[in-house]
Amino acid sequence: MPPPLIELAGESGAPPLHLAPANGFPPRTYAPLLSKLSAFRSVCLPPRALWGDQAPPTEYRDWHADADDLLAGFVAHDLREVLALGHSLGGVVSMLALLKAPERFKALIMLDPPILLPDMLAVIRAAWDGGYIDQMPLVHGALRRRQVFASREEAFERFRQKPLFADWSDESLWLYIEHGTRKRSNGDEFELLWSTDWEAHYFSTVYLQIWEDLPLLTESPPALLVRGGASGTLVAEAFERVQSLAPALDCIELAKQGHLFPLAAPQETAMLILGWLNSKRSPGQ
Repeated sequence: MPPPLIELAGESGAPPLHLAPANGFPPRTYAPLLSKLSAFRSVCLPPRALWGDQAPPTEYRDWHADADDLLAGFVAHDLREVLALGHSLGGVVSMLALLKAPERFKALIMLDPPILLPDMLAVIRAAWDGGYIDQMPLVHGALRRRQVFASREEAFERFRQKPLFADWSDESLWLYIEHGTRKRSNGDEFELLWSTDWEAHYFSTVYLQIWEDLPLLTESPPALLVRGGASGTLVAEAFERVQSLAPALDCIELAKQGHLFPLAAPQETAMLILGWLNSKRSPGQ
């Protein structure tokens, strides 16, 4: 079954932009960024974490399966010539979908994707082989994360104090609270919409063959990778390695920005995206 289509911004007849969000972040959290890309019809085919109350798989399921879900949604909703905009997890999933069916895409933009260095990927592979993947820091942290709150106001105050959200505006944080929580069926409390089990699943199945696939990108359709200059997810050494192994991929760094820069700095991110898209237009377009 293909995922449902979420309309996010823009006019129905405008060129399609598909947003693939980061792990744990519902698509409407990106409204401040998408509002500045108003020439596009922004939509989202959400990952399985947002398909209702579906539990994450118990067996290993890598991100190729999510790319297949995305392409099934493109076909079901007749999306063509798509500008694929993916953040973190969504960037890699969008890239995998493009490599499977490039004819569906107009361009690819990956915002701080988790392209981990080979030695880190080897550690993750060993954790799977050794049966202790749940003890890896990001996975363990997600499983321990609080997901129930007395009210949305309580959730806002709690997240407002977290270093992860320190550079977010109140507007952006409220979008995350409003669209990232729901009232529980058995009371007045609120719970995270993107469950911590799903968040842990995506952390535990980070794509391991990324270095084999990056060189397969070509100049048509064009592709852009943007790194936050202060990101701890796409580190500087990996960013440099990407540039040497994938010459068809345009690479830009946003100075002083962390991994969540599309949400913390939507204006700057939109200007960079629009500038790159303008640079790719043929004369007379």
